[in-house]
Amino acid sequence: MKDLFELKNRNFLKKSLTLLLPVVLQQLITVGINFLDNLMIGPFGETSIAAAAFGNQIYNFFQFICMGLGSGAVVMSSQFWGRRETDPMRTTAAMALRVTAAVCALFTVLCAGFPAMMLRIFTNDAAVIFTGAPYLRLIGVTFLMAGLSSTATYLLRSVGTVKVSLLGSSIAFFINLFFNWVFIYGKLGAPRLELVGAAVGTVIARCFEFLFVFGYFVFRDSKFGFRLKHFALPAGTLRKQYIKFSIPVLVSDTLLGLSLSLTNVVYGHMSAEIASAGSISGSLIQLISIINIGWSGASAIVIGNTIGEGDFARAKREGNTYILMSFLFGLVVIVPILLLRGPYVSMYNIQQETADLVYTMLNITFFMLPIQTVAYVISKGILRGGGDTRFLLLADSSCVWFLSLPLGALAAFVWHMSPAWVYFFLRVEFPLKGVICFIRYCTGKWIKEIRARN
Repeated sequence: MKDLFELKNRNFLKKSLTLLLPVVLQQLITVGINFLDNLMIGPFGETSIAAAAFGNQIYNFFQFICMGLGSGAVVMSSQFWGRRETDPMRTTAAMALRVTAAVCALFTVLCAGFPAMMLRIFTNDAAVIFTGAPYLRLIGVTFLMAGLSSTATYLLRSVGTVKVSLLGSSIAFFINLFFNWVFIYGKLGAPRLELVGAAVGTVIARCFEFLFVFGYFVFRDSKFGFRLKHFALPAGTLRKQYIKFSIPVLVSDTLLGLSLSLTNVVYGHMSAEIASAGSISGSLIQLISIINIGWSGASAIVIGNTIGEGDFARAKREGNTYILMSFLFGLVVIVPILLLRGPYVSMYNIQQETADLVYTMLNITFFMLPIQTVAYVISKGILRGGGDTRFLLLADSSCVWFLSLPLGALAAFVWHMSPAWVYFFLRVEFPLKGVICFIRYCTGKWIKEIRARN
């Protein structure tokens, strides 16, 4: 057992927990901002819930792109940090931030300028589109700030700096909660704006988070030593490495985010009740997935640092340990979630038919949870930290685009199956991807050492 795992290695466990806990808490807060919008507008009925859900689905898709931008940079910067090569780290950061700015500016134009058009991608319900357009227009103005903050957060994580982003997100959460309360319900003399009020609170919170996190990265951080003047750093020989290792991560996460958005397109074109059930169950599933994101984020950085140091044998032991821990978590977490789902569903003002759909969707998810957790940690963590990004692009895209989405669409619109079966097919990618990625991990071919000059 000593030769297979790192369970007795205190330095490994300490480093993992030092990364895991802040990442989990920060992700909880990030998801919580959208969750707050859904929860606090719950009393205004299913149209408002669905409108917020579709608006947030666009933002969630955008977040997957941001995750790809940040995670792609982490693949390189974590290995460079393992060798303390600061010049390539700054160049990597400059490339990642420039790409982030370009992508986020496009999203800002689309969502702030054409919100109704964007919502029509998800639903043809005129009432939902009318209600959700002002919400999405306001949310859209934050995309550039949110993207730059996200990439800066990932870069800071790659060198073990996690407290700054956590503190910024924590304060932003309470700012969002306060201004949501003020503007949704019309407190302290403010107008009662309902769904638009939720957008106002979110805009204020994300503006603060940008100033706090991104400001620290470009003015205070000493590990990267990145300053505003470094935005113009030439890519040089690192351009080829960035395209090889980072761009596949961006494409993979973008395709994954697009597939999840299309999943909600399927729900949205079935009925408003199914769309609401998907939104409510999705919010709880996001909370469950936070630990997966924490494990994968920690494992990518720790293993990336270890490979950067040149210790490949230890990287394999660390991978074994992360797989074991993630599987055990997937088993253990099922029980408390099953116990809490009743009180959770009762918080929403929805019809019994919609509530029954939520229970069904959650039941299916719980059965898949252990292998889904392992799949997430291997694909988004271990293999990604090892630099095996092109394989992951193929694995992600094939499972989603050639299996899960086609089966879900056929079940909904051709075979006219029940919502339960539609939901099952739309999530069947996770167990399949878990098996494929585990086989790849066992081959050992996932370790790719990244050098500034190859």
